[in-house]
Amino acid sequence: MKLLTQNDLPLSEETAVAIGLFDGIHAGHMALIHDIECQTGLKSLVYTFDTKPNHTAYKNIYTAEEKASIFASLNVDMLYQQSFTREFSRLTKEAFMERIVKDMRARHITVGFDFRFGRNAEGTAGYLQEQAGRFGYTVCIVPAVKCGDGKISSTLIRGHIERGEMEQTASLLGRFYFIDGKIEKGKHLGSSIGFPTANISTDKLLPRYGVYATIAQIDGKCYPAVTNVGIKPTVSDAGVPNVETFIFDFSGDVYNEWMRVNFVSFLRGERTFPNVDALQKQIAQDAHLAYEMLRDLEVYKNHILW
Repeated sequence: MKLLTQNDLPLSEETAVAIGLFDGIHAGHMALIHDIECQTGLKSLVYTFDTKPNHTAYKNIYTAEEKASIFASLNVDMLYQQSFTREFSRLTKEAFMERIVKDMRARHITVGFDFRFGRNAEGTAGYLQEQAGRFGYTVCIVPAVKCGDGKISSTLIRGHIERGEMEQTASLLGRFYFIDGKIEKGKHLGSSIGFPTANISTDKLLPRYGVYATIAQIDGKCYPAVTNVGIKPTVSDAGVPNVETFIFDFSGDVYNEWMRVNFVSFLRGERTFPNVDALQKQIAQDAHLAYEMLRDLEVYKNHILW
């Protein structure tokens, strides 16, 4: 997959373009990806927007880098991540359409039924259809994709993640929810009680604080693991959340290595223990439960992004 920049525009090849925020790249979004990949003679292109700034009330499901890795795994030919600048936010719907048609060489455009664009969100999917003849493209408007809980949406998925419902999350995403990061040096508290951990930090959406059975990916290989998400109230008073993973059947210096943590199943919520001995005993129980659950990683391979 080619990551496009402004220097690549206008494109020389005609494209089928899927446009949207793609927050979560969930089962609903997959219908858009499938449509552009079915357009004979056109390069498939995803036109999306860089992630919203994280703040207390809103956290991104995926970072821009994580989204790119997912699109690459879906065999999309090209990806353009538009910076949401003040200038861009002021584009009229007509100016936005001209950019898509002229810069992206769009001959087919796919959007969700509720897609809005242009200044004050004045552009709609209906407007795209109205302008098709003028600009010379075809249009596909993808309806809402339903599940047992109603319409599949990023809001629905975000709720599952925040409640630690990782099986439901994986079902809607089509993959395990994961967090990418560079392994950082910790305070070696895990090592002191027999469970050395690989620590990563992130500003994106974290699952409910607690302990999870996870699958760690390092250097192209998968390992069963158990992961704590939270602030470690028993051994720390910093109050800063992080992702701390004990990897089974693994040894070696991994500091500064890239790691992906795939969340398979919630085991228990975070809690404060009376002392370190009690914490150590509970971690041993958590590790045993996770290891038994993940004994055969082949069972989970279809939900892991490579």
